[in-house]
Amino acid sequence: MNTPAPTAARPRRLWPWVLGGCLVLVLLAVAALVALGWFGMKMVGETTRQAVAEVPLVQEHFGRVEDVGMDFGGIVEAGQAGQQAMVFRLRGEKGEGRLVITTDPATGEFRSATLTLPNGEVHELDQRTLEQLKALQGGGLPPG
Repeated sequence: MNTPAPTAARPRRLWPWVLGGCLVLVLLAVAALVALGWFGMKMVGETTRQAVAEVPLVQEHFGRVEDVGMDFGGIVEAGQAGQQAMVFRLRGEKGEGRLVITTDPATGEFRSATLTLPNGEVHELDQRTLEQLKALQGGGLPPG
């Protein structure tokens, strides 16, 4: 009788599994960082919206503030020699506008703020309102 010769079991290769596992771990880490960044930006955006919505001039001319977003293109345009600026786009029930806050480059303290209303008028915000907006610097909520 012919009995087949025993075949040697092929050793399994381990490196594809190790490489695949490492790739999955890297992808999970990247996904976690993206999710963390997205939720962080969402929290900062909500804090900013709440702080800006508390400004009486904003309430009067924009109504309920629906969205406040950073205008990165406006930062360069608004910044002048010796100062930096943060520019926010505002959208409310009554229209859209901009809030420009100039800061001291050395200390980061707010120097002044101007609000462009939906009708195009530009208003300089008073010191009391500027103090109210300082909640944006520390990432906290506005007082009161």
